[in-house]
Amino acid sequence: TPLPAHLLAPITAENRFKGRAWGAEISATWEAAPWWRLTGTYTYLELDLEPRHGSLDTVTETAEGDSPRHQASLRSSMDLPGRVSLDTWLRYVDELPSQGIAAYLELDLRLAWRPRQGLEVSVTGRNLLDPHHPEFAPDILDTVPTEVERSVYGRVEWHF
Repeated sequence: TPLPAHLLAPITAENRFKGRAWGAEISATWEAAPWWRLTGTYTYLELDLEPRHGSLDTVTETAEGDSPRHQASLRSSMDLPGRVSLDTWLRYVDELPSQGIAAYLELDLRLAWRPRQGLEVSVTGRNLLDPHHPEFAPDILDTVPTEVERSVYGRVEWHF
């Protein structure tokens, strides 16, 4: 008898752990000049998880390390002469120890020019401090971790 052309393997996933999460987020914006705004943010997250009675869960202990404990960012937005704007975003994301992902620091830049009403031409650079870095690695299925690569792109936007 030939084997079937496909194989069905049912998997049942249940949330069989309990826990608490707490943290804080703070954000402040400062207008350094009429043409320059700075915004800083900080986030703290604490997770306390444990399996429920009778659970066969084997990933609860590592789930606490699936979210960054600390995150911080600094944004700068400048409206420069000649209808030019410059935006920068520096951000820090803490490690994800259960996924083996190290903390990272990244920088995005955007330079835009508005030559006339309704038209904007811009160039953006993303993740400029590293050629690439992992941000997430699934712990249930053995797949390739999500990596974010450095990128630079242009954009023309016309509103009419």
